[in-house]
Amino acid sequence: MILTTTLAALATLVLTDPDPLAPGRKGEVQCHEPDVELKTCESIGSYRFEPDGRIVSKAELVINDGVRISVIAESEVYVRNGAECSSDPLAPDQVLSIEIDGQALSGEELGTVSEELVTALNEALGDGEFCSTYHPKPDGSMVVLSTVAGQPRPDLTSTARWVSREDGWRLRP
Repeated sequence: MILTTTLAALATLVLTDPDPLAPGRKGEVQCHEPDVELKTCESIGSYRFEPDGRIVSKAELVINDGVRISVIAESEVYVRNGAECSSDPLAPDQVLSIEIDGQALSGEELGTVSEELVTALNEALGDGEFCSTYHPKPDGSMVVLSTVAGQPRPDLTSTARWVSREDGWRLRP
């Protein structure tokens, strides 16, 4: 019995990385909703680790397939209790680019669409700290579970995997 309990505890330590962003520190990116065969992702999350300890998350995503809308945004995140978290809602000036069918928006048009996008996103998420935990699956991917203001949000559950862009991974067409 003691041996079984000890082995279970050791397995938990091996499977639970105290730094959920450790692969990002080695240059890997998070591929959300991956298609392993095509090496495509619905969205890609990458991280920049600043000398002062700040972590900047860069999200690249496709939000519509019919009329292809792709967005790139950056926000500051932190690691707390094994989760990646952000306490500030996304602001329009954190949206770096928006493309509609390959045409980049600029100037006032970019500002207006960024404002609308951020308003809709923040309304959908609600107020409070947003945190994600990553739970490994046997196939090398992970289940991403999210909370907002400490409350589970099963509607935001997704699948992701750490990948290297040098291996050909990209946003889905």
